[in-house]
Amino acid sequence: MITSADINIEPLKPAHWSKILRIRLYPLQQAFVPSPMKVQSQYIFDRKDNKPPFEVFVITIADQVAGFFTLVKDVDDYLWFGGFQVDTAFQNSGVGRAVFERLYAFIIKSPEFAGISLNVQYNNKAVIRFYQRMGFDLVAMMKPADEPLWLMKISRENIAQKSKS
Repeated sequence: MITSADINIEPLKPAHWSKILRIRLYPLQQAFVPSPMKVQSQYIFDRKDNKPPFEVFVITIADQVAGFFTLVKDVDDYLWFGGFQVDTAFQNSGVGRAVFERLYAFIIKSPEFAGISLNVQYNNKAVIRFYQRMGFDLVAMMKPADEPLWLMKISRENIAQKSKS
């Protein structure tokens, strides 16, 4: 089982794109996340004041790209987590838990963040259960044009409490 000590999380470098674009997901998962190509397009073209709309972080294990996710500071001082993808070769090995352990440690050291928020498609039950195991609460149902989403959050206080246990 992979632990937080086994993974490296680093900001995106241009050389990562070719590896990110090769990340494989199961067909069912592809409906729930933006494609790596869409993330790349948004990162490059959806800029404001010459800044990307989010930061991309790459997850590596033994020098292999295992996945990636995006982060941006939200209006309520929560760190918005999105686009989380783990290659099929690394799924169900503890990568997700390890990523959140590292993020929780970062939040505890960063008082400017109130916690972490994210959204999940309403019918993505397995991922909702995973985030609940990680301490996230279902906060609100959002209904954008295509399909309902759950807004999920974990506060700085709950992260600190979870980290103690």
